[in-house]
Amino acid sequence: MFRKAIIVLCIGVLLLLPAHGFFGEEKEKPFYTPIKMSRERMPIPVKAEMAGKVEMSMMAMPSSIPVANTENTEMHPSVETDGDGTVFAAYTLQMDILNANIMYIYSQDNGATWQEGGYFNLEGAYDYPAIDYWGSGGTFIGTFAPDPSDCDGAAQYVLRVDDVTDPTTWSLVDWDWTDYNQRDRESPDRAGYSDVGDATWWYGVIADTGSSDYADSAGEHIPIFNWPDYTSDSSGWIWWWDSFPNSAHACIDIDRSNGVLYAAWDQYNESRPDYGRDILLAIADVHDWWQEIWEINWYYLGGSEDNTYPDVAAENGYIYVVCQADITIPGKQDIICFYSHDGGKTWETSTIAADPAKDEVYPSIVAYGEGATCTFLIDGDIYVSHTTDGGVTWSEAKKVNDEDGSVYNGYRTLKLATAGNIMWTDMRNGNADVYYDSVGYPPTPIITIKDIAGGFGVKATIANTGTANAENVEWSITLDGLVFMGKEKSGNVNIAAGSEVTIKSGLVFGIGPVSITAKAGGATKTASGMAVGPFILGVG
Repeated sequence: MFRKAIIVLCIGVLLLLPAHGFFGEEKEKPFYTPIKMSRERMPIPVKAEMAGKVEMSMMAMPSSIPVANTENTEMHPSVETDGDGTVFAAYTLQMDILNANIMYIYSQDNGATWQEGGYFNLEGAYDYPAIDYWGSGGTFIGTFAPDPSDCDGAAQYVLRVDDVTDPTTWSLVDWDWTDYNQRDRESPDRAGYSDVGDATWWYGVIADTGSSDYADSAGEHIPIFNWPDYTSDSSGWIWWWDSFPNSAHACIDIDRSNGVLYAAWDQYNESRPDYGRDILLAIADVHDWWQEIWEINWYYLGGSEDNTYPDVAAENGYIYVVCQADITIPGKQDIICFYSHDGGKTWETSTIAADPAKDEVYPSIVAYGEGATCTFLIDGDIYVSHTTDGGVTWSEAKKVNDEDGSVYNGYRTLKLATAGNIMWTDMRNGNADVYYDSVGYPPTPIITIKDIAGGFGVKATIANTGTANAENVEWSITLDGLVFMGKEKSGNVNIAAGSEVTIKSGLVFGIGPVSITAKAGGATKTASGMAVGPFILGVG
């Protein structure tokens, strides 16, 4: 087996929680209000350096292999877009029970046509790819679950793709965590984050479950985080919790407006009287981790029902955790949403779909701020629902796939991504294939800041990628540093659906390095530059 890099840098953690860390009894509501659980001991980091590098060959996909409808099994797709027309995707191609690889494809016209990307020459059965946009440029990042024999199933893979059309810009590295008695990783997810200053190798964070026999503690199916070191491109971190055994189905997102991480699992909550499954939620600011400040807050979301198969999305301070739960009839599955408008300090719940005669399962969600979109399965069909009020209410679910009952019913059989891009495993041809469609945006303005530029002062481009006009959008441009004039400017602007506007700082005067922050309608983007009188140079 070829590898490009083996990096071992570990933090072993036993996080002790009080025996009664769940909600207080509240019979009037179907869901409990989550309470942050305290910890009795902080994690102690342990650091190790790079073990070595080995080159890995990249192979172009043979032209005889169609995108995702061969005679073999294609399943577990993952997809994401850069917001500028390029869509990158991955799926598992299973040749037989012992051999499966991760295949990569891409589109440069918002999913209208697809091109074969490539694959890495891995030996064994690899599965559950996870793709995300890094956050700037054309860079995508990815990971996948290792073969069970690959480092005892504890190998952690990191894919970076700087140009989807050029395989020479692709790299795949892996970490071997067996020195810390890690094993049996299951189904990783990852979140990209690019507002990293000069640490351009900092890809984001991976969430997973696995098992550990490190030191005097042991844990089965426990939460795991991995992320790169902020000061060195040749090392990375692992962080795990023996205190949360029997966790499953990791999912993760980073709110790109502020760098706050949200990760969720479903987990047997031993503090519940009926010992059921709840959603275990972790919240942390990744900027703290860069400084080796090991801060993380844990929550349980749920009540007397069982909550399973979560997905999480966050944008501009709006957080959504969707899952399937038996809220109407014990054992019958419905789709619910836990939502927060204040960064996770308080939570409410809403119901997305609860047909008393059918199971709704396997939700996937993407957030745009106050708007969000959720997809899920009913009887082999994909349905989509939108919210425009932060998750309080949801639109009537509409069917997506064009052939009834053709969608494979299973975990991570479908993936929803930004701009409504969706991929799923389809059985219409009598074999598991991967299909693509778009479910569009929620009918709401979606405000993003595309770029910040210098010159005579500072300007920023604000886009409304949503399907509704945005009125009186508050904006501001702030410069921090030795700025004597024009340090801050703000205003309001109207932005039609699908259009862009440029905001400007006006006249500034300063000297030396400056930090620039542009805000608009809840979106935030930062940059740095050099003030030379009225000019701001080298903005990036």
